[in-house]
Amino acid sequence: MRPLLLPAALLSLTLMACGQTTPQTTASTATGIDAYAQRPELQDADSQAILEKYGNDPALLEALQEAYGERPTDLSLPHVPAITGLDLAGDRLAYIKRTGWGSVGNYNSQYAAYAFTGRPYPGLDWTRDGCSAPSGLGLGYREDFRPACNVHDFGYRNLKVYQRTDSNRKTTDEAFYTNMKAICAAKSWYKRPACYSAAFAYYEAVRVGGSDSF
Repeated sequence: MRPLLLPAALLSLTLMACGQTTPQTTASTATGIDAYAQRPELQDADSQAILEKYGNDPALLEALQEAYGERPTDLSLPHVPAITGLDLAGDRLAYIKRTGWGSVGNYNSQYAAYAFTGRPYPGLDWTRDGCSAPSGLGLGYREDFRPACNVHDFGYRNLKVYQRTDSNRKTTDEAFYTNMKAICAAKSWYKRPACYSAAFAYYEAVRVGGSDSF
């Protein structure tokens, strides 16, 4: 029996369905990011290092397209469970998710009201230590992203105690990325691309190395 040969187009579709990038996708992504790398807004050393390191990553290309207004920016946060008032353990877990997966503004209001008071639920960890810059990058965005890092710290430090799952870590990281992008979206058009690039690098850093802290 003769072996079946998949046409190139069908092979590409098969790879994409499996979550793999095709050579065409990689080349297209690299070309797109190379074009952004020439932009004056991205000539600082940190941005150039990020574009070099993640030059084949379609997610970085999407982030840059969002920064330049070439695709819609998705700032939606994860769905969170309701607090029912029926079960202490269940409500505490719901509160952790609502705070650790919510907006910076929501976290700040909860921190101001309840940090280190034992309320609204006992056993919550409100400690935080700011942002750690990804390896190889400068510290320029540590203070910019500190509010998002505070929310992320709350999610990690409490979910690892009360519901430590890979899914919860991933959702906490995704909320972190959204909160960083919201910070970037408030910047001027000139500063936005470098900020989005840095947010992507911070997100990648926690996805790769965050399991040790969760």
